[in-house]
Amino acid sequence: MEQRAADFVEAMAVIAIIGVLAFLIGWLVRLPQGQQAPAGGAARAGQSPRWYEFTLAIILLAAIAAFVIWLVSSGQQWAWGETFFDWRSDPRAIAFAAIMIALGIIGLAVSLAYTVVQSSQSSAAPRAKQAVTAVSMPGAAAARAASPLRLLGLLALVVAILLLCWIALPRADQYGLLAQLIYPAGFGLALVLVFDKATRTWGAKRGAEPLREWLLCDLFAFLLVLAFLNLRSAAKPEAYAGSFWDVLNLVLWFAAFWSVDRGVARGRFLVGYGYLVVAPLLLLIWQAVGGTAAPASWWGTIWPFFILAAVFFVLEAITLVASSGERQTLAAVKDALFVLLYVVLLIVAARSHV
Repeated sequence: MEQRAADFVEAMAVIAIIGVLAFLIGWLVRLPQGQQAPAGGAARAGQSPRWYEFTLAIILLAAIAAFVIWLVSSGQQWAWGETFFDWRSDPRAIAFAAIMIALGIIGLAVSLAYTVVQSSQSSAAPRAKQAVTAVSMPGAAAARAASPLRLLGLLALVVAILLLCWIALPRADQYGLLAQLIYPAGFGLALVLVFDKATRTWGAKRGAEPLREWLLCDLFAFLLVLAFLNLRSAAKPEAYAGSFWDVLNLVLWFAAFWSVDRGVARGRFLVGYGYLVVAPLLLLIWQAVGGTAAPASWWGTIWPFFILAAVFFVLEAITLVASSGERQTLAAVKDALFVLLYVVLLIVAARSHV
């Protein structure tokens, strides 16, 4: 018990140190903006990111990622006293891990909300000018955000499908509904969205934004195929219990794809990376409720994908706060690097299952 208490204190100390370092980096980023503010007190809108901001952020994230990868892959004991390959046998450890991951994601999202709003306000005037220009373009109304009432109509259909699965359908029929209807129809709609994106002749986006959208949207489309193949790999359809998580994955997929493709806000790419962070966790829950055996190799699990997406999610947030959004060449290079690393991890995971 004393050893577990010491491990818990050490883990909390590491989290505190990481939090202090993150605060110092944010303070260093904000400090030059306050010093260069005019006499009226308003900060100059839209400063280009400085090299040391990205350097400090990358060093911190690399250190965190290296520590997590070493801790998980080496089988060292966690704060609750279980190794990575043994903790799944303890329901309390599973609950603790799920709660900590959820709290981390919620805390990160809340901490970034204020900075994203502040950075969006600094570029409100240029975006308003672009919106006025876009109104004169044919079909530009399609780029506007959907009404909340119309979104509620879509969510009502999703809720109806879930209620149908829970009330009237046995598990084998739930599996058939998802594998033979919902996923194929969803992928067909995804192909329509990709084809529309390729043939669209209008748009209010410029610079590197279309390239960034294509990188993430193509990755999204491929992940949808992998999700369908993962569902087809279920050994016992009569024991299928993941209908809720599959439907939730599809809902989040279309929300992320639509935000990246049709949105004009700067934070839409952060939404895309947010889905890539959540998707591996949904797969982990899907495997847990379905009783799927854990892969023998750590590189075949969801954790490399989760860590990579989380690191680039934070990088995207830093880019969003530090840059004005007018030029996104550096962000496009970052997205290209992410997609390349993601593809490498997919290949390694596929070979580990052979």
